[in-house]
Amino acid sequence: MQVTFPTTMRFKRGSFQDIIVLRRLDMKDKLFQKVIDTYKWLALRHTLGPRAIVVETTKVCNLKCPGCRRNYQLGTISSESGVKHLTPGELWKAIETTNIQYVRFEGDGEPTCNPNLKDMVKLCHRLGIRSMMTTNGTLLDKDYIRLLEENGMTRIHVSFDGATKETYEKIRVGADYDRVLHNCKLIGESKIQLFMSVVFFSDEVMEELPLYVGLAKEVGATGIHYMKMQQESLKFGVPPDLSKHTGVLEGLRDYARKKGLLVVGTCTEEPTFTPCYDPFIQPYILLNGDVYACTYLANLRRQEVYMGKELKVPYQNYKMGNLRESSMREIWFGTKYQELRKELKSTRYPRGRTLAKEELLKLKEELQSVKDFSYCQGCLARWGESGL
Repeated sequence: MQVTFPTTMRFKRGSFQDIIVLRRLDMKDKLFQKVIDTYKWLALRHTLGPRAIVVETTKVCNLKCPGCRRNYQLGTISSESGVKHLTPGELWKAIETTNIQYVRFEGDGEPTCNPNLKDMVKLCHRLGIRSMMTTNGTLLDKDYIRLLEENGMTRIHVSFDGATKETYEKIRVGADYDRVLHNCKLIGESKIQLFMSVVFFSDEVMEELPLYVGLAKEVGATGIHYMKMQQESLKFGVPPDLSKHTGVLEGLRDYARKKGLLVVGTCTEEPTFTPCYDPFIQPYILLNGDVYACTYLANLRRQEVYMGKELKVPYQNYKMGNLRESSMREIWFGTKYQELRKELKSTRYPRGRTLAKEELLKLKEELQSVKDFSYCQGCLARWGESGL
């Protein structure tokens, strides 16, 4: 089914308010992007300290979504027995030897299931560190959002897959569509940026994208974050055939812009190179203190599926150290991190370079036996073929 975006959203002559909104959005986006690009440029040439830290917040989740990687046991390695939630003390170990600006609360679990989350957000605020998080939005309410707003949380990504109640609740099992949508509106009315995150789980999700953009605008979102579904086993979910939805992403970006929304995501019809900056900017820290070089491999997936083939993932190569043995500063400037950065610099292509899917598969098969960081050359996230 071909997705069609409305064509009636052209601005009327004299629609001054809409024009001003877009110009402000352009200016803020360009300024923010310029700062980020400058930092990335410097980080590629000189090893700077981490700008942010991503932390696994909890192993607990209140939903049972069929598309979640938590349901695929081989794809997830538990932290040590009994460790379920991040504590303020463990968070302090991660940040005490750094000068970071942001902490991102994420992970396979639902951050708001962690009873320590509010205290950790307050801790960051007292230290002058801003925070962000990704959540399913089910446990939020007006008071919770106000506390986050008053304690330096700048952005919340709400995982909201599907624009209709039927599609959403089929994917987010245990969640209430109307309640979460209401919570999105509460965030949209606050000073916290709201990004609605959608994973392309099904044809229904793809077909509802025009409605999804309207929904995001209605609740006051700043933008939309989209990504491909990552298959970790041939027995674990079947992503939609994106070739049936040709042009949908271009339509999504154009329509969202007309609605005054930012669009963030990596998903093209053919593998397209995107520079990887995580090892230069931010580490990912698990509940047991393990420090990983990137979000994609910190998920500890043992295998991935590409073009119908199961391929091994050398996730263990990307463990940089452990905070119970070394400080974050020691790990960040350590030999292993330096070797990885060297590999990334030597295999860096111009942004936007494309590769045939068959070529990428061949490259990944050739890299199956590597024991160093060569996996980066065929990383699905780096080539825009996977969500995180």
